[in-house]
Amino acid sequence: MPDDQHHHDPEVPAKPDGQQAPGADREIDEKEPPRGRRNTIRELSEEFEKATGRPAPGIATPGVYAATEALRQMLDSPSQRLLRDSLAARLSPGLATFASAVGDLGLGDSLAARLSSGLATFASASDGLDLRHLMPGGALSRNEAFRIAGSPLWERLQAVDPENWRGERLRRLDMLEVMEEGIPLVWTPSADVIRELLDAPDAPTRRKMLERQAPAVVEDCRTALTDVARTDLASEVDYLHDCLDSIGNGKYAAAQVLASSVLDTILRAMVRADPRLQNTKGGFTFHILSAQLPKATPDTLVGQFRAYCIHTSIHKAYEPYFGPPVPEEYNRHATAHAAGPTQITLANALAAVMLAVGLVRELEETQRPVSPAG
Repeated sequence: MPDDQHHHDPEVPAKPDGQQAPGADREIDEKEPPRGRRNTIRELSEEFEKATGRPAPGIATPGVYAATEALRQMLDSPSQRLLRDSLAARLSPGLATFASAVGDLGLGDSLAARLSSGLATFASASDGLDLRHLMPGGALSRNEAFRIAGSPLWERLQAVDPENWRGERLRRLDMLEVMEEGIPLVWTPSADVIRELLDAPDAPTRRKMLERQAPAVVEDCRTALTDVARTDLASEVDYLHDCLDSIGNGKYAAAQVLASSVLDTILRAMVRADPRLQNTKGGFTFHILSAQLPKATPDTLVGQFRAYCIHTSIHKAYEPYFGPPVPEEYNRHATAHAAGPTQITLANALAAVMLAVGLVRELEETQRPVSPAG
């Protein structure tokens, strides 16, 4: 029997004197659940309080408990901030109907008020907000969102990802660790190469694996560059193709040095086009630039996650170098000032080119202004 139907005592035989036994032909008060259900409701109440840290709000049936707990998870779970913050425009008509119906169920003013208030908050908090900028990133709440909201939402979320992530189940938090080590993963390389990097046990092993995958990475970079149509980045695209040719010919030192120069050139062009990135004299310092390029964290919003991941790789590439020792991972300053077998490697050449390609491809996607030197 559905939980929202009334429950009656089983048929009670009449007393020998013809009088009805107490409780016969009487509906049980919902405040006193029928025998056999009382323990279940108590257990549910205890479970709710244990899970939430607060008393169950007037639970009358297991069905109401389930609805209340589902609502709590929707409103409180970090992974469900996606719904609270960005899907109300789609869902608010249905939620409003549900909220209105709650008041007619006879569940008690307190519970109905709580549910209705929560649903109203959910419906109004994000009505009309831009989905691209409001969804939590980190540990892939997107998959839960897909199950809840269906394929149209999934398609919209896919558009937020760089092409090499789309439709792929990739471990985002582990990807952050790889990028913090100096290997860029935005727009290039392919998802298959990313998975191999994630499965490697440590940073040195990842660099060796990247070198083994050099031909595939080079082709991935060429593919990413084919989508760059901006004329103000045409020279940089040509130079990056030269870098890829050099790697293909075994001249990775030339590729690493040229890619580092391209990266520096692009960042300076971004600074010239944006006063917020400039120091007081209008010039370039990475200290000022880095303040405007926040790194990605598990809490970064999905709409920002892609760009912030590129920022993370830029921060790593521009870490101060005063050596020795010379860093083993790619470092722009060490490339310029400590050329040698520790810094100039195939893995670092690939990392430099991947970062420059990813930045150029991101500028194509966002159409962020740049001001070339000439």
